Amino acid sequence: MHQQHPKGKDFKNFTKIELPAASLDIELDELDIMGNLGNVKNFSSFSKLFLNRFTEEELYAMLKAIGMIKHLGEMGFSDIQMVIDRDENDIHYLNLYWKEPLPENQLLDLRVSESLFMPAKEFFAANEEVLPYDMIVIEWLSSRNPLGTFTAERPQLPGQKSPGLGILKYCFKLLYNVSSQIFKDGYFDIPTHMHGAIMYSKQFKFFDPVQEAMVRAITRDLKEYSLADISWGIITGTIIDIAENKPAVYEPSEQVHYISERMAKYFHSPQYINTFQEHYHKKKYRLLYEEMVRKREEILSHTRIEDL
Repeated sequence: MHQQHPKGKDFKNFTKIELPAASLDIELDELDIMGNLGNVKNFSSFSKLFLNRFTEEELYAMLKAIGMIKHLGEMGFSDIQMVIDRDENDIHYLNLYWKEPLPENQLLDLRVSESLFMPAKEFFAANEEVLPYDMIVIEWLSSRNPLGTFTAERPQLPGQKSPGLGILKYCFKLLYNVSSQIFKDGYFDIPTHMHGAIMYSKQFKFFDPVQEAMVRAITRDLKEYSLADISWGIITGTIIDIAENKPAVYEPSEQVHYISERMAKYFHSPQYINTFQEHYHKKKYRLLYEEMVRKREEILSHTRIEDL
């Protein structure tokens, strides 16, 4: 499980709404310095809250309730340490470690931010009012098994540095819980690789119905192939769009898990469903497997798989 990308540069269908910084034009002689020392302390504590709301204790209780702590324990990681933080760009960090907070002991690295986004008008009816969505952005999501090794059954995927822990579903449960509690419209990621989009597709949908149709049609038509084969097929240009007789191209874009009724209404709208159905049934794909293997070996002769 590994996603990384400069989200501020690769939004495709969303435009981030930049809010002006609040003005704090306060005269010093108006401040009750002693009376506000407690507020300064509270602000310092506030800055360490995950998404400015949740303490480490609250997050750990959530992870325990959704089953992640039990899952990690069954894999041999029983002494879990949590560290939360926030950087100067208002990106919030949730890190889990085994025994000690050391890089080699890291199990989970989750980084999120929150912003308002205006969706592209092209996805809505001409007379429909388009309003911004209040979203959580998955800036980075990775897990690693410090005791694990890659196997033939679970090979190393492009861009993947370490074996995962099988905790993606728990991460999504956590994000759903926190997003619901702070009344977000939903949360989204922009998967860099095709295999990431497929793993997300059980609970996420692309905001663009055409992109959603392409990914689901590829998984439908290439179901006899592994996730690694499909990912390499995209990288090597050997997954062929039969109707157009050219390689399928995966373009990273916003893949969303919606929560609010307002956002659900968009994905359940006739416009979204009809566009999806049209392209899903029209598209057919095939994988040139031998050519994919040849091109894969050629790429790996000069590039490390984790650098892809």
